[in-house]
Formats: sequence, structure tokens, C-alpha cells
Amino acid sequence: MGPVIHDPVIEYQQTTTDRAILVGIQWPGESDREAAEIVAELANLVESVELEKADTVNVKVREPHPAFLVGSGKAREISEQARALEANYIVFNEELTPSQQRNLERVSGCTVVDRHEIILDIFARRATTREATLQVEAARLEYSLPRLTNAWTHLSRQRGGARGTRGEGETQLETDRRIVLRRIDRIKKELEQVRKQRATRRKQRLGIPVPTGSIVGYTNAGKSSLLRMLTGAEVVVEDKLFATLDPTTRRIPLDGSLEVVLTDTVGFIRKLPHDLVDAFHSTLEETTTADFLVHVLDASSPSVLAQYATTTAVLQELGAANKPVIVVLNKSDLVEDPVTLRLLENRFGGKGADECVLLSAATGDGSEALTAAITRVVGDQFQTAHYRIPHARSDLAALLYRTGRVLSERYDGDHIEISAQVPPRTHALLQPFVDQAGA
Repeated sequence: MGPVIHDPVIEYQQTTTDRAILVGIQWPGESDREAAEIVAELANLVESVELEKADTVNVKVREPHPAFLVGSGKAREISEQARALEANYIVFNEELTPSQQRNLERVSGCTVVDRHEIILDIFARRATTREATLQVEAARLEYSLPRLTNAWTHLSRQRGGARGTRGEGETQLETDRRIVLRRIDRIKKELEQVRKQRATRRKQRLGIPVPTGSIVGYTNAGKSSLLRMLTGAEVVVEDKLFATLDPTTRRIPLDGSLEVVLTDTVGFIRKLPHDLVDAFHSTLEETTTADFLVHVLDASSPSVLAQYATTTAVLQELGAANKPVIVVLNKSDLVEDPVTLRLLENRFGGKGADECVLLSAATGDGSEALTAAITRVVGDQFQTAHYRIPHARSDLAALLYRTGRVLSERYDGDHIEISAQVPPRTHALLQPFVDQAGA
């Protein structure tokens, strides 16, 4: 069964086997290898929405054609190829303007979609919680709004008459625009309430004096697998793009009594639509409030460097690029050439990260090295202080042991004098008990 096609107003189910021609665009300055990698990624995206790849067309474009993106001659050539292969979809790896999409559909007689719409469809399929569902629906409606005319091209939309009377199509178009705009407004209001709840939970979590980390990385790099390996928690782990859209937070025990809180976030991808970045901004804010980042890479992917660059670019856009970073080269057991692994370690263990760890989340190999790396990165943020705590506040002494490293402890009358290395949040909480004389 083919994919569900979501019209802004009408939804219907395709019942035939859907075949697609994939169109990759190679821009000036882009190598053949880069172009091939992006088209291969498009094939994975298309597979995720249950479209069968009929063929792939690579087109070198100097400047985007305003009517067809690829030029009228190439558009006709692709259309003829689609008819010859009995493909009913043409999927472009670039975002199309509404007019380009209409023109291409008129020439080809096929349904023409772009990378943006495919990713939106995948997100819609993966959304499970109320927040994710609302975020995706808002993004899809925003994308569909300028394309509403596509749904009514079979109706008259001409103004005419002395009073400027409208044709049937224009009346229906304006009605649909109002429906969509009202729905967008309603979703945004509901999302605002959900985001306030998330902000409250985040504020409560930040009030807990435990270091926090955020797991980031390219989609399907193994972020959820890593979290499950460290915690044993039941989190969704599937070998597919964007398997997880909702953040999952778990406590991770470190050496001794130390612990951190790790949050898994939505995966990134090249050319991730900006409206999705905006829609999931409250989710991605987990990266901006974290004390450190765990950047998970698929070491077995030939595109690992490009994937690293993509995630780093999004982190910069979010304002989270200057945090301490642990690069995790996941799926290292799938890399047969040890030289490749050494090169990757040297690449990311130098200027790319504060720590670099080889890992296989599937087998657990490297888990101890990762825990040790987290301990070091968290420890680097610790500060040494001397505290004078009343006996009645033994809970604060326990907090020092739980979140920091106690260097010495001495009982003095009604107080406990403790020297410890602690994270900034613990130190801020215990600021009233700092003994400046003993520091």
C-alpha cells in the first residue's frame, strides 16, 4: 500500500503500488560524490514513506529555472522517463516553489513532491506524543498554505464582472485558506500551552543540582541505542530515519556516587526544513540548557564528515555550539578498516571535541570508555570550595557526596566542614554555606 497523501483540506489513501523517479540536483562546486550521497539519502527517505524507486536522475544545474527548477527541456525528459517506467511520482531532492511544483505536474501528469514534503510525511508517521503531533501538523499546514491553489486548478478562479465577482474556485480557495489559517492558529495556541509545560519541567530539572547532557547527532546514528545501553531504559530503537521525535530523559550513574541526566533529542539531516527546526525548537532547546553534548556519529557511514558538519551547523543555529562535546564514533564494530577508525579518532579527538570515544551501542563495547569520558568532561566543570554546613542540614552534606567529589570532611561543633569539588549548580545552591575563611 502506498503512502497517505495529506492535502491541507482532504486526505485520501493511495491503493496502487506507487513508483517514483528520484531527481538529484548537483549545484556548482558540489562534487559528484557529494551529489551521489545526497541522492542515496533521498532514496532512504523515499523508502520510509513506502514509495518504490523506479529510477534516479542526476541533473547538473547552474542556476535554478524559475518555472521548472531544472529547465523546460530537462523537465520534459524526466516526464517522458516517468511515463516509460510507469512512475506516478517525481521526487526532487531540492525544495520546489509552489509554481514550480504546479508546472512540473502539468508537464508530467505525475504527483511532484520535494524533499521538504517527504521529510514532513516521515515526521507525521513517527509522531506519537501530543506535542510532536502538533508540531508536525503545524509545519505541514504552513508548508501547504501557499500550495492550496494546486487543489483547485480544475475550477475557475477568475475575477470578472463590474462588481469583481469571483469564480467558484476562488471562493473555495479562500474558504480553504481560512480553514487552514484557523487550524494553524488553534494548533499554535495549544502548542504554546504544551511548551509552557515543557519549560516548567525543564526549569524543575535545572533546579536539580545534577549535571545535564544532551545527546545529538544525525538521524539513525544510534542516539536512542546509546541511551538504552547506558541506562537499560525502554526507549524506542529502530533502524529507520527519525525513529524518535520526542526527547527522552534518563539519569546515568557515573563513577562513585556521581550521576548525570542525559536527554535524547530529535535527529538532524542535511537540508532539514527550517519550519521543522522552528516547530521542534522547544524540543531542541534541551541542547541549549545542557552542560555538555554527546555528539553521536555513525562511524560506518561514508558520509560521516558531512553528517558531523550538518549537526554542528544546526547546533550553531540554536546557539549550542560552544558547549563541551564528547564525540561518540558509534557502530565502530561495522568499520572493517582499522586505519579508518584511527583517522576518525584523530579527526575528532583533536579540535573536533573535548573527548572522542569508539563505541558499539549494539554490543556495549566502549560503554566504560564513554562513561569515563562523561566523568572527565563533567569533572572539568567542577569547582573546589569549602563548605560549613549545620548538623541539622545533613541533606546538604549528602548532596555534596551525591553530586560532587568530597576531598575532606571534619566535624566542628555544630557544623560539618567539607571541602569538595562540585558542579556549578550544586555550588550555587550551597552558596550561603561557603566558608570563605576555610577556602
